[in-house]
Amino acid sequence: MTTPPRITTAHDEIRRWIQTHHGAPARDATGALRIDFLGVTSGLEHLCWNEWFTAFDEQGLALCYPQPHIRGGTSAWFELVPRARIGAGSAR
Repeated sequence: MTTPPRITTAHDEIRRWIQTHHGAPARDATGALRIDFLGVTSGLEHLCWNEWFTAFDEQGLALCYPQPHIRGGTSAWFELVPRARIGAGSAR
């Protein structure tokens, strides 16, 4: 049995997860929010956390990522998902 991914809207938790995985808040040329990991994606505009979280909340997004013990807790896999996906067992 696999553990479901964690889905959260908690800003402190999201910032910690992104920084732990060496990411930075960003957006692409279309204005979509992104996370730039180690500067590997070209064409992204880095944002301050405040600006990123304002857009994150306005767009009704949540961060979905693997629970710590999945894949050794080091995976940088993630999705920015609609908050409607937050269900039982997920944190806010």
